[in-house]
Amino acid sequence: MTKRILIGFNWLAGGLLSVALLMAALMPADFFNKEDWAKPVVLIVLAIGLLIIINGIKNVTSKMSDRAYRYCLYAVATLIIILQAWVALHFIDAARADAYFVRNQAIALAQGSHKWNYYFKVYPNNVNTALFEGGLIKILFSIGVKSPWTILNVFRFIWIDTGLLSGLIILRNWKNWRPSALLFMLSWLVSAPIYAYGIFPYNDALVMPLVLNIAALGWLFVNKHGWQRWLAGICTWILLSMGYVMKSNLVVLLIAVLMTVVFAVIIRKCDLKLALEWLSGCLVTLVLVLGFMNMASKQSGYTKDTELATPVTSWIAMSLNPDKQGQYNGNDFFPIRNTKTQDAKRKKASNLIKSRAQKMGKIGLLEHFYQKMGVFFSHGDFDAINLTSQWIETPSGYMQKQRYYKFWILVLTQSWYLALLFGSIWQLFVQRKHLLTMSLFSLVLIGLTAFHVLIWEVEPRYSLPLLPITMLLGCEGWSTIPEMALNLKRRLIISWVMTLGMIVAVFNIAQMSEKIKITQVSVSSQGIGSYFTPNTLKIDSTYQFRVNSQGAKSNQIVLHSGSQNRVTVIVKNKKEVLAHVTGRANRVQRINYPTTQATVLNIIIVNHGRLPVSYKGGLLSYSVSTGKVLRKPQMNMQWNVNHVFSRSSKQHVIKLTPLKTVVKMLTMYLLFIILSIWYYPKNKSIV
Repeated sequence: MTKRILIGFNWLAGGLLSVALLMAALMPADFFNKEDWAKPVVLIVLAIGLLIIINGIKNVTSKMSDRAYRYCLYAVATLIIILQAWVALHFIDAARADAYFVRNQAIALAQGSHKWNYYFKVYPNNVNTALFEGGLIKILFSIGVKSPWTILNVFRFIWIDTGLLSGLIILRNWKNWRPSALLFMLSWLVSAPIYAYGIFPYNDALVMPLVLNIAALGWLFVNKHGWQRWLAGICTWILLSMGYVMKSNLVVLLIAVLMTVVFAVIIRKCDLKLALEWLSGCLVTLVLVLGFMNMASKQSGYTKDTELATPVTSWIAMSLNPDKQGQYNGNDFFPIRNTKTQDAKRKKASNLIKSRAQKMGKIGLLEHFYQKMGVFFSHGDFDAINLTSQWIETPSGYMQKQRYYKFWILVLTQSWYLALLFGSIWQLFVQRKHLLTMSLFSLVLIGLTAFHVLIWEVEPRYSLPLLPITMLLGCEGWSTIPEMALNLKRRLIISWVMTLGMIVAVFNIAQMSEKIKITQVSVSSQGIGSYFTPNTLKIDSTYQFRVNSQGAKSNQIVLHSGSQNRVTVIVKNKKEVLAHVTGRANRVQRINYPTTQATVLNIIIVNHGRLPVSYKGGLLSYSVSTGKVLRKPQMNMQWNVNHVFSRSSKQHVIKLTPLKTVVKMLTMYLLFIILSIWYYPKNKSIV
């Protein structure tokens, strides 16, 4: 009976992923519209081609010697390390929105300040993240590091890769090392979210590998003895507790683990005494960690303000906004936040929940939950493409052609995601072994989906803890899918179908590229201060700042002011004056200059009025041009630097992706597909 229940959890999770597969194939462009999405037919064709290539990899690895297979794993691991190291060194996030407040507060804590930003009174859920990052920065300060962001990037990648190691331990235990280990490592190598969240200075990277880590540690706890068992147990308790204090939605993981322990006792995979000892240790560790973080926050000067804190019901009310598909919405948040008392805030949020639920009705609610599930599951990049728009450092070539790179990254990532979902669904419906680990994954998947789709606000990044699960189950599913017998006729038919599919994909992408007219490229921006509590920079006489444009071409800078003071704005590249404009501040906001490929632009603003001139700005504890931490926070100007293509020039627009690139990329992809179709081991024959 218990095994049937566990299989039922797997089937329910498989059903959810089946819906997710349809959404990811047919409707990712229906949400956000911030990216350039290929049409569904292109994504489906590429995903089918990827499954054929994976089948070819299975055939190749089946005839490899153990030594050759091991060298393949070493080679992929080396590529992962090299690529992650390159990204960590060349992409430094300037931190915006929540990450901006967390980074500023972490620097303040590391410098010994006990003053907390008003933001944390409203968002107490991010206090622990600021304390954790502040502790790391303080350690780096103590050894003389003045700009710690690259090192923190490296730390995040190392931590994320513990999920890779845990996944390999699980696959080794599942006795399907070949080819699933290689496929899992290849998935890790090409996964855009791994790299994007590795350089994103927020707590998402911290929770990404937790489910695989806990599953691997749980297996070690049950199957090892002595100090190894209890070391695994202690690590599990700490990870569960830290995950919960950093991300409150990971209460789902805590519940899933507790349920798995109960099932382990019932099916006699773990004796009752050992389970009770584990549960006792988990409870004690959770209480200790919660107490420690509470004590650390008090010692750092943080005190909660119940009147300022946003009530839980405000997030539920926001999640029921059908116009925003349950995503974060300032028009919902700020009216509740600005209400003076906690009781009034709760009442306002409760009334909003009731009115929205009544207005939508039962059918409307079901449709709304479907839309929220689309936000949660349809994007294989987990919104990684939109995480960062402001950089301290980034390659100039990337900034100049970022839409081009993002398009092809999305095409690869979404196709791989579709293939992973297909493999995961197969694994969940068919697998009858390793039910405890499988049910843990299923319970987390079901729980996190229910939490964000039915109750809470939803964003694609909230489903990030499910990515490593999908990667592991997908690769295991690919490995266990029976090989289809292909005779000569079938090989010819599949080859022609895939060739036609690639031709269709070429025409679709080429047509899309022709329709999209890129008239402007964002080279660099500094929007810090525009979120939550906008600040004002006042200039009495003269103000000068630097813009790090990373050597990318630019010809326009945009400032933000509503003042009517007469000002002069000067844009310089070293000693060369590119622009010299005088006028009222509210009319001199968009300054054009000759196209230049400067690494650094110097901007000088001279106020000719008697009263200070006001510009939008933000308070920063670090330099946005160098990343160096400042001794005291300084007010910084908001700005945007663009490369605008003039209508009078011959090249007034650029294409999303050139036709030659489309043909080359898809021809190469088709070549791999054809090779995978026609390759067969020597001991097999084409019938």
